[in-house]
Amino acid sequence: MKNQIVASIAALPFALGAVFAGTGAANAQVIQLDDMDANGGTISYDGTGGALIGKNIGIDLITGIGTKFNNEENPLTCIDCFLNFETGLNMGEEPYAFAAGGFITVTGTVKDLNDDNDILIADGTFLSGKFTEKTFGSAVDLGLMGIATFSSIGVDTKDAAIGEYFGIDTTEYHFGQTSIAIGEVNVEANGGFTGTVTNADLDNIPVDVDVPEPTVLFGLGVVAAGIVSRRRKNS
Repeated sequence: MKNQIVASIAALPFALGAVFAGTGAANAQVIQLDDMDANGGTISYDGTGGALIGKNIGIDLITGIGTKFNNEENPLTCIDCFLNFETGLNMGEEPYAFAAGGFITVTGTVKDLNDDNDILIADGTFLSGKFTEKTFGSAVDLGLMGIATFSSIGVDTKDAAIGEYFGIDTTEYHFGQTSIAIGEVNVEANGGFTGTVTNADLDNIPVDVDVPEPTVLFGLGVVAAGIVSRRRKNS
């Protein structure tokens, strides 16, 4: 996994409530989408009441963790796969709050290329979902570095063939502990910002998994680890 230090910072928002940050991790089946060698994509907010938006975030590996079949040993290869999301509209700042709704999708071609295989598993939009609660977060200007963190709750459905590959008999999932790191960040005077994604992980657990309370079933953590340029509007 790339940028381990940055990604570990991104995971901090889940320490108090996320399923996979505590004891629930040991018993949960996880399907993890990762960007092992993929790069690119952006995270942004326009500063004028729009949504928090993620565009064309590269994903190239799908791994089963604690799954019945192919547990970590035989990950699926994701070819030209991209994660895109959009929350509901901004409801305020200090801290940032975005309304529920919106969408999250992952598109591309999923193949089993293990043991000299070339088996098509899924193609097109193989994951789609939405935010079921508000997304909260903050963005801080530290001079040479900007840090932004966001968390929320959501659900998604996944192509049945992916679950079957890992021995999971459902298409319905909760979002799990998730981290996205962004660099080359520009923060505007109105609170808007944009940055280039340098690391992304998206974890899912099946809806029928029994997890302890309290639960934060979706977490989106964003760390803006780059030089911040704050531009002031002309008066």
